[in-house]
Amino acid sequence: MMTVTETGKGNAQIRDAICAHADWKRRLSECIDKGALEKTADEISRNDQCAFGQWLASLSTDPDDPSMEKFEMIKGLHARFHREAGKIAVNVEGGDRSAARELYESPGFRRLTNSLILNLNDWREDFRDILNR
Repeated sequence: MMTVTETGKGNAQIRDAICAHADWKRRLSECIDKGALEKTADEISRNDQCAFGQWLASLSTDPDDPSMEKFEMIKGLHARFHREAGKIAVNVEGGDRSAARELYESPGFRRLTNSLILNLNDWREDFRDILNR
C-alpha cells in the first residue's frame, strides 16, 4: 500500500473520480428510465467496483501524510454513495422504476451526492497544496 503523495496521483485520481461519479449518476438515471441496469445491484452497491474505490482501497493511512486528513471521511461518503445507489438499483432490478426514481431524486441522495463531490473537491485542493510546497 502507498500513500497518496507517494503515488503522485492524488490530484488526477480525484479529478477523474469527480467526473466519473457525475457521469455514473447520469447513467443511473438513464437506467431508471430504461428499466435496465449496466451492472447488477450488488455490484453497484459495492464501493470497490469502481476505479476510484479500488484506488482508495490501495492507499495506506499514514498519519504523517497531510493528504490523508480527509481520507476516512471520503472513504465513508463513497461507501454510503454506493450503498444508496445499490438501493436504487434493487428497485430497477425489481421492475419498480417509480420507487427507483423517487430514491434517486430524494433530498437524501442529492445531499449525499453533493457532499461526496464537494469533499472530493476539497481533498483535491489539499493535494494541490501539498504538491505545490
